[in-house]
Amino acid sequence: MSGSTDLVRASAPGTGMTNYGAYPPAQTDRLDLRESVSFFHRQLKLILLVTAAALLAGLAISLLAGKTYRAEATVMLTNDAAIVTQSTSTLSAQPVLSDEVVETQIQIITSQEMAQRVAQELGLTEGMSDSDQRALLEQLQEHVSARRAGESYALAISYEAEEAKAAADITNEFARQFVNWELDSEKQRNAEARNIVEQRLAELRDQAQADTQALQQYRIKNNLLSTSGASLTEQEIATYNQEVTTARAAAAADQARLRTALAQLSSGSTGDDVGEALDSPVISSLRSQEALAATSVADLSAKYGPNHPLLIRAQSQLDEVRRRIEAEIGRVVSNLRAKQDVSQQRLASLTSSLAAARGRLSQNNDAMVGLSELERAAEASQGIYETYLNRFKELIAAEGSEKPSANILTLAEAPIFPASPNIILNMVLALVIGLGLGVLAAYIKEALFHGLSTPEEVERDLGIPCLASIPLLSSIDDGNDHPATAIQDAPKSGFSEAFRSLGASIDLATQGQAKVIAITSALPNEGKTVMSCCLASVLAAGGMRTMLIDCDLRRQGISRLLNMQAGQKGLIDVLKGTAPIDFEQYVGENVFCVLPLSPSAEEPEHLLRGQEFVDLLERLRGHFDRIILDLPPVLPIAASRILAGRADVVVFATKWRATSKFAIRAALRRLPPDKVNVLGAVLNGVNMKRRSFLDPHDPYFYYSQYKEYYA
Repeated sequence: MSGSTDLVRASAPGTGMTNYGAYPPAQTDRLDLRESVSFFHRQLKLILLVTAAALLAGLAISLLAGKTYRAEATVMLTNDAAIVTQSTSTLSAQPVLSDEVVETQIQIITSQEMAQRVAQELGLTEGMSDSDQRALLEQLQEHVSARRAGESYALAISYEAEEAKAAADITNEFARQFVNWELDSEKQRNAEARNIVEQRLAELRDQAQADTQALQQYRIKNNLLSTSGASLTEQEIATYNQEVTTARAAAAADQARLRTALAQLSSGSTGDDVGEALDSPVISSLRSQEALAATSVADLSAKYGPNHPLLIRAQSQLDEVRRRIEAEIGRVVSNLRAKQDVSQQRLASLTSSLAAARGRLSQNNDAMVGLSELERAAEASQGIYETYLNRFKELIAAEGSEKPSANILTLAEAPIFPASPNIILNMVLALVIGLGLGVLAAYIKEALFHGLSTPEEVERDLGIPCLASIPLLSSIDDGNDHPATAIQDAPKSGFSEAFRSLGASIDLATQGQAKVIAITSALPNEGKTVMSCCLASVLAAGGMRTMLIDCDLRRQGISRLLNMQAGQKGLIDVLKGTAPIDFEQYVGENVFCVLPLSPSAEEPEHLLRGQEFVDLLERLRGHFDRIILDLPPVLPIAASRILAGRADVVVFATKWRATSKFAIRAALRRLPPDKVNVLGAVLNGVNMKRRSFLDPHDPYFYYSQYKEYYA
């Protein structure tokens, strides 16, 4: 290869191909909203397609699904039943219905028993077998539902059926049966309570009587009978205490009177000053007689001598009276002594009786412990018995006045519109699900996407520069549908400018030293032939003598694209030496020259690999400024790697968002970096309408702002 080629490789930065590593990714410290918008714009068709499919599915399901009607009735839970079964002392304290109670009522409504009541009342099970009846009950349970209305005690009962009237009738029957069930439950509970209380009442009555009888027998046995709240022994002791006190006082008084009388008599008294003698009428009478007799003796002594019979008789009478007085005083003293003895004996007897009563009281006190226990047992039995007796009376009075703990507020009416399918709701759900699945599919597609979309991705994923982005001709609205003639038909268009940008990138990267430029790709159908033709046209239009050589023996793309005449001599003929090159014929002003391939039965790949092709290129270097080689793809054709080594630089054509980056990497690894100078890659067939939403760092991102410049 010429020295100019070595100069190009040495001076072209980043094209040594010693390592096809990735460029470092662009750093960002925030979420780029444009990236999100770009993602949705790229995948908008897929998202809309999935969403449309979901909407169609939702619409089909809604139209094909059978209609069902839902009717709703409302019942109110109350505390009236609880009032009847409570005792009179707690009627004012009505229990609050807890959440658990309300939830229990909901479970009752949807229970099998309730479904069976409804089926029997409506006659739904008539003539059915057992299995059909079970199926019907399961259907009723499945389609009935109950819910609490907010935090209130109102329960909404609803039922779904294929007919509106059936839905309303069954719903109302569920409400009625629920109320009836509540009433039956209250009656049953009251009856059960009455039976239980009645049985228990008989047991308690027997127990109370037994405890009372045991108490009385214990009192009798232990002499614990009492009146006025005190026992007989206690009353006896109280009486003895009073009598002993009285007897002790009487004995002391009698003893004092006897001592006084004896003391007076022993002191020489005639008994006149003895208290009992003073009170004696006999002694008083004798004292009067004594006074008369003494007066008579005194009178007679004054008249008569001591021996006068009258005086002697009067003296004798006086002495007799005095003897009688002494005798009477003796009897008084004897009476005092006898009275004292009686008082002492009575006091001793009462004291003995009091001691005996106190002994019996001590024994009774020991028995009082058992008595207290028996009294408490008897009182408790009697109290429980009276409580149950009152409760039994209340239950008897409550029979026939039971009230259900639920009332019907509103009955269900036949609905006009079906509850399902709800087309609007289904379509909204289908829209949400479709959008979700669409976005998910878009993310999956994006994750599985291995193509290249922007120059930044080319540099990052392939490790080579992106020389240019060639737009898809139909996406820039130039009115030309054939890219081979678009350069000549619209030299000032954006399409033409893209190839001028490619030529400028090659010149800048090689400092204008690269004459032989090979255009290849990793896979077929990536647009390299059109790119080669358009690049040659742009370079020729820029005043450069340009030669375009078709090197693809299999496809002969250049020859077919430019409609070369059949039988025209071409590259193989030149290499064989059967057709000379008339350089004056090939070199034209503003028109590139083409060295085509003519169809051949043989496969003369050895001519392209041999020295003949190298010599041809050397000859062409002296007559042309640029020589464009349209090579076959690298992966399927081995000769492409050898031909790539003949060129000064190699440009890789990659189809925008189509060619896998892994395929390009595999192709680059097949090109030895010490023999092939890969200058960079070109994104070909870029859809400018979609590209403008991809990368804000890409110049074509702003294409919509300057596309009018090409007009």
